Order: sequence, then structure tokens, then C-alpha cells
Amino acid sequence: MSFLTVILLSTISMISGQCLTGDDVPTMMDSMSRLSLTNARFNFALDSMKEMTLIESKDNIFFSPHSIHMALSLAYFGARGTTEDSLKRALQIPNELSKIEVQRFYAIEKSLNQMRSQGNGSANFYDYKIANKFWITNTKKLRDCMLDFFADQLQVTDFRTNPVEVRNEINNWVSNMTKGHIRDLLPTNSITADTDLVLANAVYFKGLWASRFDVKNSKRDIFYTSGTQNSVTMFMRQKGNFNHGVSEELGAYILELPYKGDEISMFVLLPPFSTTRSQNPSNEPQDGIRQLVQRLATEKGSQELRDLMDDGLPSREVEVSLPRFELERELPISQLLHTLGAGELLTPGAADLRGFLADSEQSLHLGDAVHRARIEVTEEGTTAAAATAIFTFRSSRPTEPAVFNADHPFIFLIYNKADHTILFTGVFRSPQPT
Repeated sequence: MSFLTVILLSTISMISGQCLTGDDVPTMMDSMSRLSLTNARFNFALDSMKEMTLIESKDNIFFSPHSIHMALSLAYFGARGTTEDSLKRALQIPNELSKIEVQRFYAIEKSLNQMRSQGNGSANFYDYKIANKFWITNTKKLRDCMLDFFADQLQVTDFRTNPVEVRNEINNWVSNMTKGHIRDLLPTNSITADTDLVLANAVYFKGLWASRFDVKNSKRDIFYTSGTQNSVTMFMRQKGNFNHGVSEELGAYILELPYKGDEISMFVLLPPFSTTRSQNPSNEPQDGIRQLVQRLATEKGSQELRDLMDDGLPSREVEVSLPRFELERELPISQLLHTLGAGELLTPGAADLRGFLADSEQSLHLGDAVHRARIEVTEEGTTAAAATAIFTFRSSRPTEPAVFNADHPFIFLIYNKADHTILFTGVFRSPQPT
């Protein structure tokens, strides 16, 4: 199972501005605009992963770039001036697209998520939910267009009378959305009588492998870290037909592990074992993960990954060996937002979010952010998995089964092929966080 929550906390004043459009529930949008925004979301995920590997250069990483993107999009709808400009750049929205186009994209995605939550089609094979929620003070007058557009996603709240009760309500919403796997997200005193706004996004996914691992085949073995502190951990094993390939552009072996329903898969990206273990002149281990992430964040690398994940990998017999693991991480999201160029959003006195409220003489700012994610990988299924290869790097296809042995650091992605969206991503460097 894997679960993720992003919350933006804020202390705000009043706002004003114009409604985005007269059509708050659009039924149509230009197909090229939708493609551009889908690509922007994909590239945002890879850029976020690149920055996180620089911030967390030694520990395991796990988070949902999709959840962060959704939370920032909520803020973007109310942003003005330089705050709007910085969020547009951070979200990688093309200059030629207006906020109205982004709103239409949001409305379409919202409708698709509602259909998915009703259990249509492949959703019967897995449990996937994503939801946004606003809690906004009852001392400010909201714009009618915001009330109409967000509807039940927006809740007018009395922060001043009992902030502890509001904090408990928000934590309960998060817990319910993640089926109890993310509890007490907001710590004591995070919500006060001066809080005016909370923007929240929560994601939950639970899927069963299309090809389950037999517990009888699991056994303990060595996981080689990039340093000298190797660990012994439990590996899941199976032989079968999987989509598997080598990308010379990325310098990595790639394995797809689909979940039942065939819409959502885990992709494991593994630098060659020799790269991970080789030494440079300073006698420090080379960071194969960082090299891989840097390639992924380029225009060529991003397109290569997208092509490979959208049915670009050939099927062949593979001997798979993956660690069984469980992680829970709290992301330094404030630091991440600054590196992505969206730091103004959390800067008191600088952020301009006059799009939510009706008083144009006053301003708004967000003051803090929290992001926590948890994942469990077992023989039955997972929402994030890890895998690695140790065979010689080559493009030719050998006749014997490929060996994909996840016994050294790797990157893993959970990808929704139907939406072309990276839901979760992580870096597995060690069975035990350093």
C-alpha cells in the first residue's frame, strides 16, 4: 500500500480580483492545451525528483509529485502578480496557456477522478483516490466563483473559536482519505486562532500485482549500498514475462511491474551495478542515482521515459528479485518549493493570493507546508516498488532470461498510463534509512 498527503497551511488576510471565467464547469478544452498541461505535470514530477535527490542525497526518498502539483495548482487559481508568475513557472505551465485553460484541465481531471471513485472499468481491480479540500475562515468574504467552482471541496470554517477542533477535523479527513495510514499529519499548535486557510490534497492507492510473488520464493540476501555499509534484507523473487528494456539515453535498465487492471504500473529504473559500485579519483562512490535523475530531468530524458512507459518496452522472460520494504517519509516541502522557484508562496508579506476573497484592498499568504508519504511493498502488491539489474549493459536481446536483481540503489515510479501521470516516486538506497 502507499499513501500520500500534502497540506499547505496559511495565515491570510483578504483578497479580490476577477473570476477566471464565466464557465466554471467547462465540458470542452483544446486537445493541444490538455496535452501541454499533461506534459507539464509529467516534467514537474521529474524536476521534483531531481531536486529531492539533491536535498536528500543519502536517505531513501518517497513522495507524490502529483499530490504536490495538485496542491500548488489550488494556490495558483488564487494567485496574482509575481506569485502567479512564479507558480506558473514552477508548475511548468506554457506561457501561451491562460489560467482559464488550467481551470478547464482541473475540471476535467476532477470529473475523471469522480468517475474512477465510483468503481468504473479497471478501477475495480485497485483502490485509487485523490481529493482536494479547502478550509477557509468564516471571517472573510469568498468570491462566488470560487464557491461555485470548488463546491463541496471548500469548507467555511471557524478557526478562531476552537483551532484544536479544526486541526482534528483536518487530520481526520486525511486519515479517512488514506484509510488510516496517515495519522496526525498536522502537529500540535500548527493550527491557531490566526490561521485563515488550509489547502489540502490527499492520495491513496492500493494495488495487487498482476503477477504475484510467491512467499515461498522469498529469502534474505545482501543489498549493496553506494557506500560500505551493506545490509541484509528480504527479497521477493519470481520468473515470468515482463516488459523490460535498456535505455542507453538514460543509462539504466527498466522493468515494468503492472498492477491488476493494467492501467497503473510500477516502473523500476536501475543504474548498472558497476556504475553504482565504481570509485572515482577521490575514492568516493559514484552516485549512479544522481546521474540517472539528472538525465531524466533533461528534455530528451523526459521524452525517453515517457515513450518507454507508454507501452514502449518489449516483453520478455525475466528473473525478478525485489526487496520487500516499508517506508514513511515527511518531505522537506518548503525547501523543495524554494528550489523549484515557488518559494514566494510561503514568504510572509510577499505572496499575492488575492484571487480567493472579495476584498481587493487586502492580501493573502501561505505560511507553512507539510507533506508525508508511506509505502508498503509485499509479495501481494504495493503502490511503490523497487528493483535493480546486475547484468552487463547491452542493447542486444540475449536468449536466456534477463536477470533483474534489485540488490543496489534504484529509482521507482508508480505511473497511471490512462492519465499519463506519475503518482508516486522514490529512491531506494538502503533497507534501513541512513
